[in-house]
Amino acid sequence: MGLISMESARLRLSIDPALGAGIADFSLLGPGKYAYPLMRRAAPGETNPSSLGSFFMAPWCNRIAGARFVFEGQERALSPTTPEGMAQHGDVRRRAWTILDRSPMSAHLELDSRRCEKVNWPWPFVCRARYELTDAALELDLSVTNAGTEAFPAGCGHHPYFARRLWDDRDVLQIRAPVAGRYPLEKGVATGPAPPRPDPIATRLATWNTVPDEHLDAVFGGFAGTAELRWPESGVTLRITASPEMGHLVVFAPRADPAKPGALPYVAVEPQTQVNGALNLPGQPGTGTVVLQPGQTLQTRCRFEVV
Repeated sequence: MGLISMESARLRLSIDPALGAGIADFSLLGPGKYAYPLMRRAAPGETNPSSLGSFFMAPWCNRIAGARFVFEGQERALSPTTPEGMAQHGDVRRRAWTILDRSPMSAHLELDSRRCEKVNWPWPFVCRARYELTDAALELDLSVTNAGTEAFPAGCGHHPYFARRLWDDRDVLQIRAPVAGRYPLEKGVATGPAPPRPDPIATRLATWNTVPDEHLDAVFGGFAGTAELRWPESGVTLRITASPEMGHLVVFAPRADPAKPGALPYVAVEPQTQVNGALNLPGQPGTGTVVLQPGQTLQTRCRFEVV
């Protein structure tokens, strides 16, 4: 199964249906008519979804500690997918998706768990994604539908990695993303509610600032639905606009070794419906988990506009 490629006057997009319908390339035409990666560009023939420009998380977001949770009084065990024994990033990013239809500037894809083997989720579900490219933006619809006969908890989100520099080597990536409190985390999983007041990182995100120098992996509640990235020397701004269902934001600015200087050349800014570990925070308000009854759908939209 080959890549789906789209091209507008300014933007280039490649989607890999065989690898979670994730983004292999999202680029902006710049000097010399070269397409400069806005998101991290995947290597040709990439087989690891974690090395794509962006991948989907569904039917849950981020991590589940211990790969188990309780829903409606019954413990549900998943297969661990990390060395720490967690279930991470859902169960759709490593699977081949079906192309439902496509045009030169759009594509509609589906993953039906009932057609998959060894699904790491106790209930059947269907995910659908619609990509649409224009001269100004990439628009993405992502949904999860309960395809079974019992209710289940659901969440979904995007995991895009953005380049720290475009065509000017002097670029120092800036970010503005109004959020509320920052959740306390242990090994990337929320251990309790976000404080009602912003911490220093959340305060910093409220106005234009450079991406923090330290290794950062943080999840915030109260995401207002808009995050912006700016490459000042290249003169480019990318605006992320997410639908109200996506009330959480993860900012991941990694180093090759968190204990040493030397940031990796990308930053993840991830709109998602749930906080990390939401399924193990039962009864706590605001975690973003949606309980889907049979036939119900969690529908989200995310727009990446280049200005």
